Amino acid sequence: MNSDERRQKILEAAITVLLEKGVAASRMNDFVEASGMSKGGVYHHFDSKEDLLIGVLNSFLENNLDRIHLSIDPKQSAYDQLMAILRNHEELMAELGKYNQLFLDFFSQAPYLPHFRKLMRQHYEMFHGALSELVKLGVKQREFRKNTHSDAIASGLLGLFDGMGIARLIVPEKITFPGYAIDCATAMIEGIRQH
Repeated sequence: MNSDERRQKILEAAITVLLEKGVAASRMNDFVEASGMSKGGVYHHFDSKEDLLIGVLNSFLENNLDRIHLSIDPKQSAYDQLMAILRNHEELMAELGKYNQLFLDFFSQAPYLPHFRKLMRQHYEMFHGALSELVKLGVKQREFRKNTHSDAIASGLLGLFDGMGIARLIVPEKITFPGYAIDCATAMIEGIRQH
């Protein structure tokens, strides 16, 4: 097994442990044991639990960012682009739904892990910025109401998905994910449209 394969094996073991124990209760020894590697082998790739969490998050992003198309075409309808983001990501959101608890654990533990929080913030700002720019484009194109606050709508769209994730943990029988989140996001976008 080469170094990249060993690193990937550690990340996969870490995800299993994190899903079973949660972020706060997981320890480096748990990751070492689950990986089947030596302690030195794991520490060769990851200096700390925070470093390993960053590796897990980066792995999720690297494996899925190419499926997330957030490029903005100023010549195309902003409304159509926003709706395409929702439709095109429904399958990805459904796939990643099994990691819902882990992502929420990431949010709750981020305040205690500064480097991890910085990485999460960078990705939040990337998504927020793209959504906000699309809303601004829609206002400019007169597809959306001129008094629409683009940052508020971008925050609302992101918060809607996060909120549905929380609700799904509490009352899973009441939440169809990502269907409900997409329906609510569509209603939000329809609410700012010029008619």
